[in-house]
Amino acid sequence: MSSLYTENSEKWKGLSSIDYFTQFVKAWIPFNAWYKTYYPECNTDRQAIDHLKANPNKIRDKLISLINDPNNEGVIFKSRISDLHFRLERKYLYNRNERITFFQITVESNPNLRNSFTRNRCRYEAVRGIPNKSGEIDIFIYGQNGNSTFSYTQRNGFDVNDLTANSDFLRLSQPQQRNLKACYEEINPSRPVNLLSTDPQSCIQMGSIDFVNDAELLAKGVMEALYKLRNILFHGEIVPDNDTNRVYEPAYQILHTLIQAL
Repeated sequence: MSSLYTENSEKWKGLSSIDYFTQFVKAWIPFNAWYKTYYPECNTDRQAIDHLKANPNKIRDKLISLINDPNNEGVIFKSRISDLHFRLERKYLYNRNERITFFQITVESNPNLRNSFTRNRCRYEAVRGIPNKSGEIDIFIYGQNGNSTFSYTQRNGFDVNDLTANSDFLRLSQPQQRNLKACYEEINPSRPVNLLSTDPQSCIQMGSIDFVNDAELLAKGVMEALYKLRNILFHGEIVPDNDTNRVYEPAYQILHTLIQAL
């Protein structure tokens, strides 16, 4: 028979944990109010966050400043980004079927509208953003004589699965399929990047982790990660367990520090 003291102890233990989900929401509310006011032309949160990442403003400037800061405030802030990275690697969280991770995150729209290269006497080409053909993507393979040996137009924008399911694509040799897919993926409008560095001589150290030596790119990546965490929390896409709560701890701390600039 369990003791009353033991039962009460377990109940108090549960209540003693900080609810970082709620803390994150409380920090996002003033942030949301600010960017809605600062970017009145934006109709959606997505548009506002993209503007925020791309243009000078209080939040972006504060974030870049802290990433570049070698002093105690900057060191503490960067350790929280490192903590967020570690916790996202321990607890996989997904937004729109894409895992939230600094190893592979889309920070901005890919400016590459055309890509082509030649391999084994074949030229591969992929083009998007064609004038008067909004949303369409043209994909080609040209033979040695310059004639097209593969031609496909996507009507509904970038979609790898649509390309690889195309009957003409499936008739290509395995090397041709790999080459064409590689060419195509270079024009992905949402091409993800790896924010972790493999060069210890040229990096920004956060905690024990080496990130790429680009404070502006890192600022965009951190804001994108916070926005994705906001989405899955606000839309009820998470299981509110202890491991997920731990992810939101550094996320809240990062956001709370940033909104002090408002």
